[in-house]
Amino acid sequence: MDGDFPTAAGVARTECEKQDWLVVSPTRAEFVDKHGVKSESRDDGVALYRIGETRPTSIPSLSDDMGGGPSFARHSEAVRSHDTKQVVAGGLGAAGAIAVAVGTILFVSAFSTQKTATGDQEQKISSGRAIGGGITVGLGFALGIGGISVNPGQAERSRAEASRFVYFPPEEPKADVLEMTGRYNQAVRDRCERRSAP
Repeated sequence: MDGDFPTAAGVARTECEKQDWLVVSPTRAEFVDKHGVKSESRDDGVALYRIGETRPTSIPSLSDDMGGGPSFARHSEAVRSHDTKQVVAGGLGAAGAIAVAVGTILFVSAFSTQKTATGDQEQKISSGRAIGGGITVGLGFALGIGGISVNPGQAERSRAEASRFVYFPPEEPKADVLEMTGRYNQAVRDRCERRSAP
């Protein structure tokens, strides 16, 4: 969404300030329903952007720089569950793919051709390898299915992304976000002035 809201610190004046300065802008968030069919927009949120960037800055990543507090803890907690599920799902998917590959190699290697004393070729099957390969492939598919079931759905993903980037009233009024961001930007200005002082 276009436009931004001024903070008490005003606008960034120097190149030093522009590196860390934050701009408060209105931001739309899309929430997908639990069936992943319909979405609903909220236009009453605000997010923090670095100068020149079109993607908002992650709220949890700003916690240390902006003094932390309950608001940051709330956003971090809302995002943590989603991110943990994504990591677990990715790990299960990777383990499943490896297991399928190993099982396939085992299964294929169970079949070999040997020459008999008469010079004919005879098919030999290692039942242990064939069974081991089949079990490993089955385990790989089970891990893959587990990864799919753990992976967050669209509804959970949309809520986590909103929590990661957007402040919403009434829990976080725009005035409070502007005040907090103004203090942060003033600290950026003070730091830059100290650096440039002789």
